[in-house]
Amino acid sequence: MTHCSCFLCESCFKAFFSSAIKEKSIDQLTCPQCGRPEVRGQGGGMEYFNLLDTQIRHFLPPQTHELFQRKLRDRALQEMPNFIWCSHCSFGILHEADRLKMDCPSCKKSTCCQCRSPWSPEHQGVSCQQFRVRQHQNQPDHQNPPLLECPGCSSVFSVSRGGCLHFTCSQCQHQFCGGCRQTFSPGAACRFSTSCGGRGLHAHHPRDCLYHLRDWRVTRLLLLLQFYRVSPSGCDSAPLRSPDSHTGVCSVMEMREEREEACGRAAPPQYRGYCESHFKECLVQLINRCHGDPAVLFSVAEMGAELQRWGVAVPTRRAEEAEPEYTERLRATLTNSFPLRKHI
Repeated sequence: MTHCSCFLCESCFKAFFSSAIKEKSIDQLTCPQCGRPEVRGQGGGMEYFNLLDTQIRHFLPPQTHELFQRKLRDRALQEMPNFIWCSHCSFGILHEADRLKMDCPSCKKSTCCQCRSPWSPEHQGVSCQQFRVRQHQNQPDHQNPPLLECPGCSSVFSVSRGGCLHFTCSQCQHQFCGGCRQTFSPGAACRFSTSCGGRGLHAHHPRDCLYHLRDWRVTRLLLLLQFYRVSPSGCDSAPLRSPDSHTGVCSVMEMREEREEACGRAAPPQYRGYCESHFKECLVQLINRCHGDPAVLFSVAEMGAELQRWGVAVPTRRAEEAEPEYTERLRATLTNSFPLRKHI
């Protein structure tokens, strides 16, 4: 390798880079043994990539070398401040006009040049932040694909349901949770605590994230909504269900093996036309919208475990302290030490 002291045999070089060029971003095409050099950042790694280009042209097939060059070109374009990818197709242009709306000459559709979301008439005359708030408020129900904003580059995605909560941004490669937008970090790179060093890729999810609440029983989620006086009728998507929804089958569209398909799992009547998993997801969405804190239902054991998870010593019960008083003191310690973030 040109920028480290590692060596690869020809077959290993071919095997790694043939696969990596097809499946990974250009910034991940570093030494498979040590991960060097550091190529992220404006203009980073160009000398390395120029030398790697020579090696790839020599050892790999022409079509693989061509794909590598396209990815290298796209990387250079993306670093240009006025270059914008169309949110509808694979076309990109230099947008130097003052207006937010960028018109794609290829597909004839429009994109916002700042938040990179598909253009909508509601965006006219309002900031990207205000537009995102309106988009979220105007989503009629849980049946529609949720909108997800990357905390790394602010790109906005329409996300199909199904699969895990670990999301990788296609624009900046930032890895984060689709439920709470917390960053996924490898153990050695996480600075939360020394214990993270022995863990693999992970995130520190707040207690109201779907990552945690999907393990609650439906009855408990409904009890939390009842505490905040929120009706579960917000999950009622009857107007948008498919005509055969009366058969008791969940019709929420999921991403499966790179294509969308209807869920198809059993949808009991008490779950308003959803299967249990999607009904829980809808209830958690309502909890997040009303800023509901699951801590109001936590037991003493759960509050102790939550404090320990964040590295806070659990207060001991005083000799004269009644159990209800101790419970509320624990709850106050938890909610004051770790208030929940606002959901947009």
